[in-house]
Amino acid sequence: MDKKKTTKKAAALFLGLALAIGGAGCNFIQTNSEADLNQIVATVNISKALEEDTQYSAYASKVAEIINDGQTVALKTDVPKRDLVSSFLSVGSTYMQYGYTSAQVFEMLINSLVNRKVMVQHAVAYYLSQGLSVEECKAYVAAQKADSSWTEKEQALLTAHPEMLTLKYFLTENGTDNSLYDYTVYTLKKSMNNTIDSSESSYIDVKEDEHEEHESRVTPTNVNTEKTEGNYYPVKDGKLNYDVYTGRNDVGECGEYEKLDGSTKATRQKAYNAFLSNLRAYSLLADDEDATVISELDYYFIELVSQLEQSLINKYYEDLQEDAINNLAGYDQYVTKKYNDIKAAQEYSYTNDSSAFSTALDGVSDDSFVLYGTQGAGFVYNILLPFSASQELAYAAAQNKNMSKNELFNYRKELLSNITAKDLRNYWFSEHENEDYAFEATGDYYKNANILNNIEAGEKNYLFFENNLSNAGENGKYESLTQYLGAYPYNGTVDVLEDGGYKCSPYTIGSIDEFINEMEEYLDYAVTGDVANEVAKQVDGSVWTSTYASNDYNHEYVDKKGKVKNFNDFIYYMGSVEGLASEWKADDYFNAEKNGVKNKSYAALSAINELMFAYSTDTGCLNTYMGYAVTKTTNFVDEFEYAAQIAVKNGVGSYVVCPSDYGWHIIYCSFVYDGEVYEGYNAQEKDVKGTFSNLFYESLKATYTSEVEQEILETYNAEGSVTLYTSRYADLMGL
Repeated sequence: MDKKKTTKKAAALFLGLALAIGGAGCNFIQTNSEADLNQIVATVNISKALEEDTQYSAYASKVAEIINDGQTVALKTDVPKRDLVSSFLSVGSTYMQYGYTSAQVFEMLINSLVNRKVMVQHAVAYYLSQGLSVEECKAYVAAQKADSSWTEKEQALLTAHPEMLTLKYFLTENGTDNSLYDYTVYTLKKSMNNTIDSSESSYIDVKEDEHEEHESRVTPTNVNTEKTEGNYYPVKDGKLNYDVYTGRNDVGECGEYEKLDGSTKATRQKAYNAFLSNLRAYSLLADDEDATVISELDYYFIELVSQLEQSLINKYYEDLQEDAINNLAGYDQYVTKKYNDIKAAQEYSYTNDSSAFSTALDGVSDDSFVLYGTQGAGFVYNILLPFSASQELAYAAAQNKNMSKNELFNYRKELLSNITAKDLRNYWFSEHENEDYAFEATGDYYKNANILNNIEAGEKNYLFFENNLSNAGENGKYESLTQYLGAYPYNGTVDVLEDGGYKCSPYTIGSIDEFINEMEEYLDYAVTGDVANEVAKQVDGSVWTSTYASNDYNHEYVDKKGKVKNFNDFIYYMGSVEGLASEWKADDYFNAEKNGVKNKSYAALSAINELMFAYSTDTGCLNTYMGYAVTKTTNFVDEFEYAAQIAVKNGVGSYVVCPSDYGWHIIYCSFVYDGEVYEGYNAQEKDVKGTFSNLFYESLKATYTSEVEQEILETYNAEGSVTLYTSRYADLMGL
């Protein structure tokens, strides 16, 4: 079997037992006794049903042997009421906030718990069919129990939870690759730290001056987000370098765990004690159980088993996908056929129903594709430079006067000529480590930032999101920032204060012309690597003469009926990145480079996106998939709609500047639809991250897995394999 370093993101309904205990919803549950919680509400045993499955009938007795072993390698078939209650405490209140009744929530939770048992047992049958064995499993478990690295308490817990080492055997394929096991332990311990962190924050004393509230600024998706794919976990000397900080141990013993600002041993111990109290309240921790070391708790092993079950299912999904690809003759032809079928269906639908096309654009994602589009449709980014507060008041006062539309448009134009722009990322500087995204640019970062030359000599350059910029990629800890260049330094001065805080003074970009120059300079840098070349140019190479760019404040914008005569009169400026429209390929929209060559359209888009985060007050466009969808009819204000449609018509890399009652809009075309969008499925690019072929290929793999899972559950989640004891949890259904 192939060993893989990634697992499918599971759509699990819950993380496990009681990780969110103490949150909203706890008071809904009233339990009578530990005995009540230990009642079995469901049992799952598919070994009998496997005898009727021609593919796995030869392994049915082996699965039964593992399930019925009783001590050495037994898998749990029982679902205790405690698991159901704990799951509700984790996610129940969230579902009820969305309108589900308690009965509906418990029905979903019991189904999820049962389905997980079914899939684990089916995964065991699969891996037995692939060469693993009960005999090897027993030998592996015996060797693991004899390992002196387990403490005496852990040895006892291993005996009490024999399924833990059995799951480890199948997950590591007889110990040949422990990476998925280590990753599972890491995610569990990280979840526990997050839960205790949340509690500890209420105990940390914060200085009064640190309570000053200030405006926040949206950050790009994935900022400081550790990878969920690739199974990253911190390693030192070949071992997991991470542990749960309880305050009863030293934070220095917890590897890469980072404590909260202001955390002390006392605050951590308070939070951990509260965590333990919640566990005791729901009989998840015995009153006399020694909780000095969290990994020596029965609760920890229950959680670990839960996580290992889900990890084994994830691994099973991945292997099923690989089997499908390897065993299905002409799989690439299959994917190509799916592409052609979807495209043909969309072409028919969208040609005959424009509303269907608009709806599809709203749902575009990396696993939902529009393969055929209509002319004049696409996506745009919007950088909004707004009126100041005093300008808004002045314009509101003018609107309340008995002014004609022409007078209002001309007055607005005069106000627009005085709009200034300031870098809004001063809110990304903070004396609090977990909120401080800035770092001083040195080395290559300094070189890149200094090229832009918008920082005065002798001043420090500051960039943002060092974790994502320097510790991402295939082997990095953090997710990459997509469509974010990351080389535009803070446009202002920064003084570091004695208390570790910052005093930020953004420079003023004094006019729309200055901002356009700034934007085009950064586009030049993004595409060519310097700012010496004039990459940005006027559309079609002609000189653009705009009525709106003149100082005429007596222009007739509307006719006698009050209708705008020509929306072209509101276009202030148009430009495009030279050569981009001819080089751009929809297939490479999310691909920064191919075969070592920079993708210029991706670089330009990333530069615009970064400037949008720096200056725009239109937060609705931040962190969108590709920006705002533009079709022949939109719900945008008239001037914006007209300008956005021009930008899309002129192609990717084109930008249009126009006004509205909100201020200046700098509209950049990021994507266009015109007939067949992509060049088809290319099997040679299915493993090239960010390409359309890669995304389309992966989406079909996920679809295949879902279909297989549904088929398994329909077959095995049935009478004879699953028994529900509804009377034992009936008291919960009517909460």
